[in-house]
Amino acid sequence: MVNLFTPGLEMTPEIAVKLRESGLYNLIIGIYSSEPALHDKIRGISGAHEKALHAIRMAQEAGLMVTMACQVKSGDVDRIPELYNFAASVGVQELSIWEGIPLTAEEQLTQIEREKIIELYRSINSTPGGPRLFASTYFEGQMLGCMAGRRWLHVGVDGNVRACPYLEKSYGNVFDIPIKDIWKTIRSSGEYDDFDCNCPAQRAFINY
Repeated sequence: MVNLFTPGLEMTPEIAVKLRESGLYNLIIGIYSSEPALHDKIRGISGAHEKALHAIRMAQEAGLMVTMACQVKSGDVDRIPELYNFAASVGVQELSIWEGIPLTAEEQLTQIEREKIIELYRSINSTPGGPRLFASTYFEGQMLGCMAGRRWLHVGVDGNVRACPYLEKSYGNVFDIPIKDIWKTIRSSGEYDDFDCNCPAQRAFINY
């Protein structure tokens, strides 16, 4: 399944149709707040919030499945219900919550905050109607472990393929090597064979 992560700044109706016709499974658009000014500040681009909402509408009109995504760090968890209600108001199929890579030790989620996310995941998804909730805290924690190099790979805009967008190592470039062969290289490396319930990118940051 192919997912496309985008800030939604350059979407047009024509691009949305091409994405659907190409077989894209899910368009994931990052929105960090229901407040335009806060989202724009995080993005560093004036008008980014409005453009992201326009991108969602164009994708929906083209018949794409659309997910609204957000990263959370320590102190952000209590904002998730607000983000969920906003996601419901714009009609996306899913709200995707990712643990952001902390820039300071204080930004790392606490165990209590992670438990709150899992509780929200179970509560929301056991209730009919509304967007479903994806939470990396649950999927990459107790359920499947880190999925980098095991259940997914990431192709950057430069064509370089990584096990995860937060890990620096590239295993090849899709402009030079078939993605199937790059995946074989990742799997044969032995670096992603074990169940790991802790984010290796966060672990690398903490060690650094």
